[in-house]
Amino acid sequence: MTAVPGTVPALGTRRRTAGSVIRLGLVPLWTGLCYFAWFVAGIGPGGKARRHRVVRGWAGTLLRILRIRVSFSGKPPRPPFLLVSNHLSYLDVIVLASLVDTRFVAKREVRRWPLFGSAANAIGCIFVDRDTPRDAIRAGQAMQEAYEAGNGIVLFGEGTSSEGATVLEFRPALLEWPARDGRPVHTVALSYHQGPGDPPASHSLCWWGEMTFMPHLAGVCRLGPSMARVVFGAAPVTASDRRALSETARAAVLADFTPSGSAECAL
Repeated sequence: MTAVPGTVPALGTRRRTAGSVIRLGLVPLWTGLCYFAWFVAGIGPGGKARRHRVVRGWAGTLLRILRIRVSFSGKPPRPPFLLVSNHLSYLDVIVLASLVDTRFVAKREVRRWPLFGSAANAIGCIFVDRDTPRDAIRAGQAMQEAYEAGNGIVLFGEGTSSEGATVLEFRPALLEWPARDGRPVHTVALSYHQGPGDPPASHSLCWWGEMTFMPHLAGVCRLGPSMARVVFGAAPVTASDRRALSETARAAVLADFTPSGSAECAL
């Protein structure tokens, strides 16, 4: 019997498809297991440290499942800190959670995501409605209280994600309290880089515009090995008012930023 060309997928294609399905199934399975472990870890003395280890383990293993290698330079800050980052994807949370013990500031819609929203709420994400000025005041107070309690906080300064070509303007509303109190603000620059033969990182790893979560995640699971590049700023920045602080922090991130998918960072 002679096979008709093009009717039977190549062995490598079938294996890659099967692998992507397995990875897609492992993501919620591993997240659910760690969600349970996080609750158990909080029982008894030393619960906070154990919970940080659970979150680090969740993030590190999830990156291995998704075949995303993290390359970082600079020194990650230690709590308490406020770390301001550019924003490219929900993957940013996983990448940064693998490197620092922190709470994240996230848009309120994340709370409604199946499983991931519950997990984000459990680990202490500070949710904010960016379109409501009064809610920004509330979220800023929650950030300040978390900082003063000894926590690390990650804020995505742009307030939205992008395709990774540049760093958008930072929104100053949530930087009122560090500017007022003279708190140092650490910075970090993120970028993603796809492997050979895969779609550009701007459309395969970055998540922005009208992209929806599950189809994007399924696409990430179909990719070959890729890389997240993380550059922590050499020194924290300060400024006396929130607008100047947002501009100074953006300039620091932009100085360390590499556009996603650029040749110099190719795998």
